Amino acid sequence: MRVFTTTALLLRAAAGFTSVPYYTRSFSTGPLNAGDTSCPLIIAGSTSECLGAAMALCAKDELINSRDDQSRPPVPPSQMIAFFNEPSDNQEQQQRALSSVTVSSIQNSIYFLGESTENSEQTLSHALQLTSRINRSSDSSGDSPMLHTSLHSKDKSKFDALSMTRNRFSFVGLQLHTNLTPSDDGRITLPRDEAEELGNKLQTLLDGDSQFPLSAAVTMDIRTHLAMLQANSLPRSRGVLATNSDVWAMSDFIKDGIHADNEDSLLFEYNYDYSDPFGGCDPLLRAGNAYSISTSSSEYIKEFNKKEVIGAFSAAYTALMGSRMDPVSSICIANSVKRAFHKLGSFDGITYQPPPYTWKTIDLIVELSRTASERVVTVNGLARKMYKEYGYK
Repeated sequence: MRVFTTTALLLRAAAGFTSVPYYTRSFSTGPLNAGDTSCPLIIAGSTSECLGAAMALCAKDELINSRDDQSRPPVPPSQMIAFFNEPSDNQEQQQRALSSVTVSSIQNSIYFLGESTENSEQTLSHALQLTSRINRSSDSSGDSPMLHTSLHSKDKSKFDALSMTRNRFSFVGLQLHTNLTPSDDGRITLPRDEAEELGNKLQTLLDGDSQFPLSAAVTMDIRTHLAMLQANSLPRSRGVLATNSDVWAMSDFIKDGIHADNEDSLLFEYNYDYSDPFGGCDPLLRAGNAYSISTSSSEYIKEFNKKEVIGAFSAAYTALMGSRMDPVSSICIANSVKRAFHKLGSFDGITYQPPPYTWKTIDLIVELSRTASERVVTVNGLARKMYKEYGYK
């Protein structure tokens, strides 16, 4: 296991990563920034989130630097990830149920495995201690580590902790969870008052400190996003969620008015003009392109492994966006990670077992990413159209 006692091991690969040309759609037309992975990523979450991020970064490297099978090592290279396993509803049972293949995958895919803690606040505290060590050991001109974690709309203590410590990280990735409930007309949605509260808390978190601007990536389900849009509480990030626009990643889709928990994903973009006092910050007037990652699969993600599959998607998107990859390319690869976890993961009656960290899994993600990039559907103003179809009555 690649467990370090100093940050030298976590940082040793930094010099080997450089910014190289990258391509979206077919990964061969139209150069875009591939980013770099010189910043370590701290994941406070599940095993699937850890492996999903590692697989996404490895697949990105394969897409950029295509190599023949003979030049590849027997095991995919480990990624600069530090993993803190946050507790689940039954953490002890979960740990006992992990297969030897999953344990080996974690050992091979990351540089540091932290101890499990009793609650998410302790996990964040340990992550911050690791951040301090990395900052002291690294070049002062370098970026601080990145962080990915999940965040429930009702978890006020974690919201507060992240708000106070966000400037300790160069990039923060969040997977939002909410309590969706049936509305009077039978639709599953987030109540308006909860949507307003979530939007306000998320706005505070994203505002950050003007002296230490935050960069972030946020994934959520589409019902939560549309609920915040309907409640006029969708945060405006002023470039925090992308370079020149706000970009939000959806882990599911609504097609023809029907919610689809399948292998599709969606990216919403908003192009605000903060200098325009007349509608420049109105998300309905400034809704830009939506990018649909649509697959031919009609199979829905089963409820017993949905949390793990979506978690892998979210962590993958964070890892790619944190490495400064463009949003469309990031969601193409992240969606492919989701599909791989859905297709290759297994459920043994106790817990979900993620796919192994092997070249077979990485090659599938690479193949799916190339296909996804060729089938991206761009729709202008889709958020505005869904607002009219979905709105509160």
